[in-house]
Amino acid sequence: MAAIARAQQMALSSEEGAGGLGSRSKAEQSQAGMDAETRRSIGEGDKKSKKSMKTVKPLTECCSSDDLSLARRRTCFLGRAWHRLQLALAGNLVITLGKFLAYMHSGSSAMSSEAMHSLVDSANQLLLVVGLRSASTAPDKRHQYGYGKSVYFWALVSALGTFWLGAGVSMRHSIEELINPTVALDKVGMEVWSVLGLSLLVDGYVLVKTFESIWQSKPKNLSLKKHLTNLRDPTTLAVLLEDGAACVGVLMAMSGIGLSQYYQAPVFDSLAGVSIAGLLGVMGLVLTEVNRRFLIGQSVDSETTEGIKAILMSRGSIEQLHQVQSQWVGTHTFAFKAEVDFDGTFLAAKLKLNTRYGQEFRQLLARPPDDKGKYKDHETLLSFYTEDVMRAAEREVREAETEIRKKYPEAAYIELEPDSSTHNMFALEQFQTPALRKVEETTLNQMHANLVIAKKAAAAVTAAQAKARKEDAKRKSNSNSADTKAVPQAKSPNPAGAEEMWEEERGGGAGDARGTGGDDQRGPG
Repeated sequence: MAAIARAQQMALSSEEGAGGLGSRSKAEQSQAGMDAETRRSIGEGDKKSKKSMKTVKPLTECCSSDDLSLARRRTCFLGRAWHRLQLALAGNLVITLGKFLAYMHSGSSAMSSEAMHSLVDSANQLLLVVGLRSASTAPDKRHQYGYGKSVYFWALVSALGTFWLGAGVSMRHSIEELINPTVALDKVGMEVWSVLGLSLLVDGYVLVKTFESIWQSKPKNLSLKKHLTNLRDPTTLAVLLEDGAACVGVLMAMSGIGLSQYYQAPVFDSLAGVSIAGLLGVMGLVLTEVNRRFLIGQSVDSETTEGIKAILMSRGSIEQLHQVQSQWVGTHTFAFKAEVDFDGTFLAAKLKLNTRYGQEFRQLLARPPDDKGKYKDHETLLSFYTEDVMRAAEREVREAETEIRKKYPEAAYIELEPDSSTHNMFALEQFQTPALRKVEETTLNQMHANLVIAKKAAAAVTAAQAKARKEDAKRKSNSNSADTKAVPQAKSPNPAGAEEMWEEERGGGAGDARGTGGDDQRGPG
């Protein structure tokens, strides 16, 4: 089966190169706007992003593994991210208000740090909303690779705010409380514990929902740790870390306040505030590092890069790859660039199979020179041949891009630059050597023979598929006809009784047609 698939692929690619002297194939015309279509698909996904923020489908319906549409994946990503931010923001706003009220009532240093913690989380999530909206902007002339990285910029601003505003202010206030405690332990009542308990429930709920979302998006063959390391969505990471830190912070506050009440020593409350501030600082540094990597430009993982290289090297038209580069330009889009050394012999074999250049060259060689000793149309035919060689290389590039995007739809920007390792010399120099000329002739004939075999095999496969479809359609038609004939006609459960009733109604009597009713019909004598 693999050999047949390979043969079919080679034949299809060779058929797309057909069209005769100086003509463009249908495949080339249909794929001429591939890059434009890719950018347009991104733009369409961006235009739908605001709508997707309002209506979020389940992950199993939204971005299944069978759906390879880049625009759909981006739309689903924005919708899920917005949904997570809605949950986190709504919960944090309620919790922030409750914590500040509890702090003003008790003066607890731990409660002050927790209130600042929730306030910073709310502000950060608002910044992430700004980043999501900015990232949903379609590519334009000024930003031709799109605005995908803007979400990392606003996430970086959010992380720095967590570090400086959250950790810095909380640390300063907690140290002041440690030196000069002002907490009124007698005022720490059930309202403070209720706020902390509610905060733990809300943050825990958001944390569980975020974790469920991450777990559903995890590939089956990937560990959770590896999946978290590969996450490129800063909003998901931010919500996960913030709510995880929020739950830990609430537990720290409970411990500090509880120990302070038990031992009647405010120092435990102040130490809890310092610990919460340190937790905020660590979280801010982690988020800063994650966003810094993607803002600078992080390359695609080696597995994806090797997969793309394998696709390119499996094509008969490509001999070598040089200077392979890649970079994520958004949460779900990356750019791939490589210098490609095309096999001119393979391209010549395709032209030999699909064009009449062999016949044209033989006819020109058979013509005698003109009066001036020049061979007419030789240079012109050579110019047309060179043009078709370039078009064949262009078709190979477009076919390779299509094959890459079929497996890796995130590859929105692909640049394959022709670059031969022997670009500083002409192949004609090798033609002067009989041994090299013989090798080239043998290779060309072998490639041509392989393409012919592949074309025939692909034609056989296509014919078999068409025959199978025809037989399947015929079988379905016969099955439908049989089902129609098998439907029984509606019959009365008691046809004789029905006939008798009909006779009674027609005769106007209530008796049997052979009895009273019959006598009435004869009338008096």
